[in-house]
Amino acid sequence: MSSGRPPFHEEKNKIGLISEIPHGRRETIVPDTPNGYSNLYTKCWNYEQSERPSMKEVVDELRIFISNSNSTTNYQQNDSILDQINPISNEDPTPSSTGSSLHKELSQMVQHLINMNTNELLVDNIISTNRQPNENVSLERNLSIMIIEIVDLIFKKANKTIEEAKQDIFDYFNVHDVNSNEIYNWLLDNQNNPDSLFLLGYFNYVGIGTIKKNYRRAFNLFTKASKQDHILAEHFVGECYRVGIGITKDEQLAFKYYENIANKGYAMGQFKLGWLYKNGINVKKDLKIAAYWYEKAANNGHLGAMNNLGLIYKNGDESVNHQKAFELFKKSAEGGLLDGTIMLGRCYNAGIGVNIDKKKAVELYKKAANLEHEVAQYNLALLYEKEKDLNKAIYWYEESAKRGYQNAQNKLRELREKKIRNNLCIIS
Repeated sequence: MSSGRPPFHEEKNKIGLISEIPHGRRETIVPDTPNGYSNLYTKCWNYEQSERPSMKEVVDELRIFISNSNSTTNYQQNDSILDQINPISNEDPTPSSTGSSLHKELSQMVQHLINMNTNELLVDNIISTNRQPNENVSLERNLSIMIIEIVDLIFKKANKTIEEAKQDIFDYFNVHDVNSNEIYNWLLDNQNNPDSLFLLGYFNYVGIGTIKKNYRRAFNLFTKASKQDHILAEHFVGECYRVGIGITKDEQLAFKYYENIANKGYAMGQFKLGWLYKNGINVKKDLKIAAYWYEKAANNGHLGAMNNLGLIYKNGDESVNHQKAFELFKKSAEGGLLDGTIMLGRCYNAGIGVNIDKKKAVELYKKAANLEHEVAQYNLALLYEKEKDLNKAIYWYEESAKRGYQNAQNKLRELREKKIRNNLCIIS
């Protein structure tokens, strides 16, 4: 899979090869293959059948690789807003172009393998337990594939808010010409695997296919799926306990669920632990431990973790390292994280880890402001106010204030009063 060629493609003595493989001969690992992939197929090469992972275990591990390369979460926004115009960065070496290209190609092939194998496993289960006429089997196959694709979509969109993720799911329905109630009713009748249990819970959690949200039912379904090692379900059980949705609030239990996900190598769990230690939620506040988990998540490609680790390097007492902060902000911004873009703008504006470049700062703030980020709009207004361009400053304060940003509302009131005083002075 790594090389794009059949194993032992250059081997001429095929007969000898047949006798050598049972005695331990294996293909050479292709250079620059990510460690996760090479470790996985090394396990698959094990001579002892009992030591080799099952297809379900292979698919689960592949999902980790895919989700870690795509996942981010929303908790970075709180840290960014507190910092307002401040940037962050993390020491996360940029891979070589060859390594990045290989990882991208591998991820595409792995995603295909996940879809192919999980679809076959789930569909075989459905068909074996519900023998029906051919046309019904075809419908079952299509719906079961959609279930898997929607779950994978939720995995990949972990950086978005619930409402944004919900809209992505409705977009999926529109593209595939399927009714949300049709999917919901199918899930009600097919609660025989963890993906179906999780998705039915998620639909109740966000209000898809139902008249209103049912948090209690969502929690119960998440719990059932989590007992079958469904990672997303474990994550949402943790969320329910942390906030007190569908169950009595229990931050200690929430921590245990996040910790379990983190120890399995998932960036979303590693990020959550970093966030909890950073803010001292149900644990003693500890920036060193927070940085440890943020770095693990950042190394797994989590953009929010890069951003928050950068904040620690920028603001920390003993851990101040502005150069690392700048690099982390830059990387998270390049990955498309708006908070990272704002922090990168702050670096250029204040000369944090880089030479001051006001033009670059305005460019970055405008980019995020035009995408309706209230903190970017506020920061841009501050720059215009400093340049004595009150009209532009008021415009961007207004845009930020519309989105509920209190600092912008306060500034807007001050500027309007200042403008009135200036006009009175001119008249007098």
